Amino acid sequence: MSQTTTTMTQKKEPLEIDCVACGSRFRLWLPLAIIHETAKQGLTLSCVLCGAKYQAKKTTDGFSIVAIKEAGEGSTPSAALSDVAAKIKAPVPITDRILMIEDDMIARAMVESQLFDSGIEVVMAKNSSEALRAIKKQKFSLIVSDLHLKNQADPESQLDGEELIKRIIDSGVELPAIITTGKDILDDMIADHKWFDLHVKGFIQKGNPFWVEELKLKVKEVLYKD
Repeated sequence: MSQTTTTMTQKKEPLEIDCVACGSRFRLWLPLAIIHETAKQGLTLSCVLCGAKYQAKKTTDGFSIVAIKEAGEGSTPSAALSDVAAKIKAPVPITDRILMIEDDMIARAMVESQLFDSGIEVVMAKNSSEALRAIKKQKFSLIVSDLHLKNQADPESQLDGEELIKRIIDSGVELPAIITTGKDILDDMIADHKWFDLHVKGFIQKGNPFWVEELKLKVKEVLYKD
């Protein structure tokens, strides 16, 4: 494999879709190698929540995204997608509430969509200050926090994920936690005993296309392991 091909395989480009069928918004990270190989015919993708299909083609400004109907169907794309939307189940009764701290709007929307029908209420905070205020007002079963939250452009984002969890514990609230990060998860980082002291039950890497589904499974594992 040439160095150019290896570089294309490793690098990824984000593709964002607003689903017209179910209203969810999600992001996929596509390897450049796949984008290059399918440049002419485009990529066929499905909504992570309802399965509605889209065709994406690379453009100079990003991606051109078009909703498509199922192969062999005689209905128009809008009608086909309406049929998909009609099949989406209504949310089940809420049984748990989790607090998610995430400064990326798309990531927040993706998680809310995935947990919508799981009986789990998700309270979102985009920085540490919002999270601390939420902890004072509501009771939660679990914390899901991005590892890197500090943002000099946001005066309310003064704590990273680790510092935030410590602050919450110091306030007298001890909850299990899951850490998310866009960077590679290293074995020695996971093995550090400090995470045990902070009640961290797992790590989710946000770089792969299925990270939200992995997070959903981890949330259920932590909440319902009994």
